[in-house]
Amino acid sequence: MKVTSPTVLVYGANGYSAKLIIEELISKGIKPILSGRNESALKELSHKYDCEYKAVDLYDSDKLDTVLIGIHTVLNCAGPFKFTAKELMEACLRCKCNYLDITGEIPAMYLAFYLNQKAKEREVVFLPSVGFDIIPTDCLAKRLSERMPDATHLKLGFSNKGGKISRGTWLTTLEFLGGTGRIRRDGKLIESRIGEYTIDIKTKKFSFCGISIPWGDVYSSYQSTKIPNVEVYIALPRLMVKSKSLFLLFLKILKVPLIKNIVAIFMKKTLTGPNKSKRDSTKTYIWGRVENSKGKMIEEVYQVMEGYNLTAIGAAESVERVLKNTLKPGTYTPSLAFGSEFMNQFVIKKII
Repeated sequence: MKVTSPTVLVYGANGYSAKLIIEELISKGIKPILSGRNESALKELSHKYDCEYKAVDLYDSDKLDTVLIGIHTVLNCAGPFKFTAKELMEACLRCKCNYLDITGEIPAMYLAFYLNQKAKEREVVFLPSVGFDIIPTDCLAKRLSERMPDATHLKLGFSNKGGKISRGTWLTTLEFLGGTGRIRRDGKLIESRIGEYTIDIKTKKFSFCGISIPWGDVYSSYQSTKIPNVEVYIALPRLMVKSKSLFLLFLKILKVPLIKNIVAIFMKKTLTGPNKSKRDSTKTYIWGRVENSKGKMIEEVYQVMEGYNLTAIGAAESVERVLKNTLKPGTYTPSLAFGSEFMNQFVIKKII
């Protein structure tokens, strides 16, 4: 049965990923309300998709609460989420709306789980990170933990071959590249400079070379599996990994506010997301490995949908399930909400 009630609000509707999600929602018979700060852009979108729109600044809490009256579920697509998640989560608690987003940022995930008890008390669902790369890697982590319940160490990685990144993703990436790295040790998040750890896998079936990054999987996978030691890697060309000292120097430069602002302005003016042909031709892989105290190891590798395609389908599917009230109040990761098998619909083929 299709959900037709227009009680989903997509915030940040003018973004690249948001537009793909909106199209997917409409294909499911779900006509969202479009929202964000830019009224002229929203008006144009509303004509394109034949959807209602409501412009609002997140820092105008009174107007935001008025906008959320009668809204069942909010999907936050406005990154970087360090600037939007807190205001929208708090508004959803005040107005008793379910909250979802497509973040890959640890602070936004942390806040969602910190508010778990309040979400239960207000009888709402908080479900952050319903996009790439968190959906597939979180579900893979859960699947591996189910195969090895006594796992003590988890490593995850993802790679894109031939892909292109949107302006919003680059801006979010700029935020965390200019920050401090994170890994998990003995159940605690600790600082670890970006690129402190490297990994290089070469087999007949799979090749992966990358550096450690503070992506959200470090946080979400622990919530889903309770494996106490976690590292997450992004694939890079081997030459870049071998000369990572230059890359790390570049990251230090990005921490200078003036340089960071110049780069951000350049990205906003010049970058666009990949077209459908580019998305469909991109090859995307996720890798995971668990190990227990006895040294036993299990590893799995999958080719999955290209990241933006996966985000569109995964976020829309998540919204649809939340609209049908399938989850009890509280905070979830994708795998805690829908099980490790949720990733199956995004898998193109299993490599290992």
